[in-house]
Amino acid sequence: MMYRRKKEPPTWKTRNTIPEGFNTAPIIRSAMQKTRVTQAEIARRTGRNPNTVKGLRRRRSIQASILHELSIAIGVDLFRPLSDNLPEDIRANPEKERFEAMEAEKLRLEQQIADLKAQLADQRETNAYLKKALDVAAKG
Repeated sequence: MMYRRKKEPPTWKTRNTIPEGFNTAPIIRSAMQKTRVTQAEIARRTGRNPNTVKGLRRRRSIQASILHELSIAIGVDLFRPLSDNLPEDIRANPEKERFEAMEAEKLRLEQQIADLKAQLADQRETNAYLKKALDVAAKG
């Protein structure tokens, strides 16, 4: 007689429901209303069947690549409302300090370039006076 091993419950985490702020359907519908882009127009721009677009418009969650495609077709950043609903510690750019430092360095270098251009103009003016003085000295 064969004994069957008892099945263990799955170890992966059960899927959570999508929070309301991350529901793509109202974001897409609202963008379509604001831009007055129709479902048929999106279908033409994306090369999809209008019924497929209708289904995407109603789904609570869609792939990022499809959301990107719809963003381009509608002409609105559909990712912004989703990222605005992230917790602050995740939403904040971890490289913010580095970008701010780079921006400060850029401003410093732009100022240095402006100063060097002013010095170059002064040197050229001085050089012109010296050339005139040499010409006068050579003639006299």
